[in-house]
Amino acid sequence: MPTIASTTKQRQLAGGKLFFDLFNAAGQKTGERYLGATPGFTVAIKSDKIQSYAAENGIRELDDETITSITRTGKITVRQISLENLALFFAAQSSVQAQLAGAVTGEDVWVLPDRFYQLGATVANPSGVRNVTSVTVTASAAIAAWQSSHAYALGAHVKPAATPLYAYQAITAGTSGASAPTWPTTVGDVVTDGGVSWVCIGILAPVLDTDYTVDTARARVYTLPDARVSSQYPMPWALGYTKTAASRDQLKTGGLTSNSGALRFEAHNIKGNNRDLYGANVLLAPSGDIVFKDDSPKYGELSFEISFSDGLNGEPALIIDGQAV
Repeated sequence: MPTIASTTKQRQLAGGKLFFDLFNAAGQKTGERYLGATPGFTVAIKSDKIQSYAAENGIRELDDETITSITRTGKITVRQISLENLALFFAAQSSVQAQLAGAVTGEDVWVLPDRFYQLGATVANPSGVRNVTSVTVTASAAIAAWQSSHAYALGAHVKPAATPLYAYQAITAGTSGASAPTWPTTVGDVVTDGGVSWVCIGILAPVLDTDYTVDTARARVYTLPDARVSSQYPMPWALGYTKTAASRDQLKTGGLTSNSGALRFEAHNIKGNNRDLYGANVLLAPSGDIVFKDDSPKYGELSFEISFSDGLNGEPALIIDGQAV
C-alpha cells in the first residue's frame, strides 16, 4: 500500500452500485443481483457505552469509559422499480400468473348502478382474470318463473311466467295469488300479489352501452349510472366470457421466506479513492411509502432500513476494500 502523507488533500464525491444476494430458506446464497439505480446508500454507526465516575475528592469525575456494543445500520433508496425489488419491499413472492384459454358461463354477480365488477375473481384468484372476449350479460338462472299460490320467502326472486322482461324481488314474504299480477316495468315500482309484495329490480336482458360497458383487457364490467337496475336491491346478473391464453407478472404478499442476504457495494466515485463494501449478513427491512399516484409527478423510490450482522459462518459484519494496486 503506498504511503500517503496526512497533509495530502483527500476529498470524496460518492457514487457506486449495489448488489444483493438474497438468502434462500436454508440460508444459502442465490447469486448477487444488481439492484439498479440507487440514489442513496448510507451507513450509520451507534455505540453503547458505560461510564465510571469517582467522587473521591468532592465532585464526581469521569474516570473511565468503555464501549460495550456497536450497531451498524444504514439505509438504501432504490429507484429501480423492478418486480424483484418490489417483492423485497412488499415482502412478497413474485411469480407468473398463467391463464388458460376457455369459456366461462353463469358467473353470477349482484349488481347496482354505477359499479365495477371484476370477472373471474375467486378465493384462489382474488384479482380475477384478464384478456377476455365474447362477454355476455344475462339474468341469473337463480331467477325462477313465478308460480301461483306459492309460499315465497323474503328476498325471493322471480320473473313473469309469460313474456318476462324484468325481474322482481319479494320485499314482503307470503303466498302468491291464484293468478299473476300486472307486473310493473319501471325499476323500483311495487306490486301486490296475494300476500307477497314484489319490487321491480332490473331488466332481464341488459344491453351493452345502455346498461353496461366492458373493459375486455382488464375483464371488468361497469354498470352505467342509468342502467335499468335498482339502486336499492341488487340485481343478479349472469356473466359469460371467453378467456384467452395469457400470462402476467404477479406479486403475492406473505410468500417471501427471507429478507436477508449479502450486500455488496461497488464504489465508482466521482472524486476520491474507491472503497468497496461487503456485508456478509444484511437484513433489508422495507420502510416508508411507495408512490402509486401523486398530483406532483415524481420518480418512485423504495426505501430499506438495513442492519449489518456477523456472517453465518463468523465473517465480519462489514468489510471495506480499497482498490488493488
